[in-house]
Formats: sequence, C-alpha cells, structure tokens
Amino acid sequence: MNHSAKSLRNPRFFLMIALLMSRTAWADLRVPAEFEPVQAVVIGWREPLSILKDISRALAEDSSVSVIAADGPRQLADLPRDRYEPVDCPLNTIWIRDYGPIGIHSDTGQVAFVDAVYRHFSSRRSDDRLPVCLAQKLDFPAVKTDLILDGGNFMTDSAGNLFMTNRTYSWNDRLPRAEVDERLKKIYGAQKIHVLEYAGSPRAPLDGTGHIDMFVKLLSPDTVLISEAETEPFRSVFDAAAEYFRKIKTSDGRDYNVLRIGGWFSNGTWYTYTNSLLVNGLALVPEYSGETEKNDQARALYESAGFKVRMIPSDKSIVRGGSIHCVTQTVPAP
Repeated sequence: MNHSAKSLRNPRFFLMIALLMSRTAWADLRVPAEFEPVQAVVIGWREPLSILKDISRALAEDSSVSVIAADGPRQLADLPRDRYEPVDCPLNTIWIRDYGPIGIHSDTGQVAFVDAVYRHFSSRRSDDRLPVCLAQKLDFPAVKTDLILDGGNFMTDSAGNLFMTNRTYSWNDRLPRAEVDERLKKIYGAQKIHVLEYAGSPRAPLDGTGHIDMFVKLLSPDTVLISEAETEPFRSVFDAAAEYFRKIKTSDGRDYNVLRIGGWFSNGTWYTYTNSLLVNGLALVPEYSGETEKNDQARALYESAGFKVRMIPSDKSIVRGGSIHCVTQTVPAP
C-alpha cells in the first residue's frame, strides 16, 4: 500500500504529552523492529544535504514510503508531491536518529511517538524538542520520558528484546542501572535488555558515539549483522558482540544467524556498513569512495539476506560520526 505523507494525519489519535501513557489505552507497548513494515521515513534538513537527497531519491524510486523532512524545503526534486511533506520544526543538526521520536505500537496497533531526552539537550534544544513538534504537526500521540536516550543506541526485535551498549547507563548515571532498565521496559515494552560494550568503553567512544548501530544490525528476527575489524579495541569488542549473539536464542528459541561485515578505523573515523536503513525489504547501505571491493562485499551480504540494495555515498557524513541510519528515523506502519 502506498502511504502518502498526508495519510499520516489522524487527529483522533492525538493525546496530551504526559510522563506516562494510560496503561488502559496503551497496554502491551512494543517498538516494531526496523525490518517490520514502515509507513514513512523522517529526515532532518541539515548539512550534509547530499546524503539526504540521495536517501530521498532512493526511497522514491524503490519504495512506497513517504519522506517527512523536518525544517525541509517546500519541494524536493525527484519526489512526487504526495510522497514528500516538509514539517515546520526547527533543528540544530542532521542526526535525527538520535533525537527523533521512536515509534511504538499499542495492543490495538495504534502508533505513537516516544520523546526521550536527547543527550545534547542543553546545547541542541531544537533537536531535543523535535519529537513533540512532530507529534503536534502530524497529529500523533506522544509520550515523554526523562530517560536520556539516543536512538542510535536502541535496537529491538519487536518481540521484547532490546539491544544497546552500556553507553546508555553512562548518560543516565544519576539512576541505578536497575531503574534505567525498569524505565526502558515500562516505556518501550521491553522484556529483556541485552547490553554490549562499545569500542573505548567505559571511556569516550572511539567511533564518536558508542551507539550499537555503528557495529550491529538486526536484519530479521534471527539474523544479525556485526562488524569486524583488524585493529583493537574494535576487533575484540565486535568479536565479543558476535559471540554474545551466538550464545543467546531468538525470541522463539532459535539460534541467531550471525553475519560479519568488515569495517575500518582511519584518521579518527570508524567506517561501518551496519549503519544502514531497512525499509520494507529495501536496504540503503553506506558506500565509501575508493573502496569498491568492500562496497561490493557489503552489497552482496545484504542481498544474501533477502534485501534489495541501494548504495548511498556516505563520505561526507561518516567523517562527522554517522551514516544513513544516523540521519533517518522511521515511522512504523500501524
């Protein structure tokens, strides 16, 4: 089904922002996995614009989803008018995965936005306010939590398993870990929280973020893609993540199919192929200049997992600390 941007508006579902949603109206909350159906992709219109234009073009050509551009231009070349909607919400930066809303489902299938506290809330106030602004402009319900949480460090299989790095505990060090876990379970419907280390833990992350999406990607309920590296501490941390997934079971008791994809650290930048975007069977995968063989390997691996692949040039964004996943956020289908 073609979900136009205008079809996202539904005033019947607008609710007041509150610390916790009514458990009567919103029981059995869950966050759909990225590999589940998506109705729209949200981008934040800030530099570098080239990656946003490439992402939007790929979505227009190879998917049926809408593109919602926070603080975007009135029109965007190569996108049909009914597939593009600019939203008048001010921004500071392009990293909408981290400060943008995380979509949740109620037990009745309604979609709402969760507004967590952005890690850079004190210096990027417009970014931190975006989830509420989008909820108001698009007439979505919303719930607010005082947990500090970047979306790039949040990955779910939609069956109760939440994966993240221990960086989330560092941001919320005013709270005991048990309290952080309890709030994650209450707001996001998580049943079990899986915590991995990041490269550089417990100090400053060497990839610039410490987010799980810089080295892990769930491709399906039982398939996970994990980076591998030749240099330390990346190699040990990523190998430990792969071993962790080999030891645990999926939500229905199966073994994980663990795939590995190369990455590399150069001049202070971690180059990764896991920072991709999955949209209804389409995978938008980072592409780096001068790395034809590695790019081809990444394409082949995603294709082997059943995805149609579009490679997106990511040189300008990755040196700033992120790629495709970092500059997009998805709105799950009802």
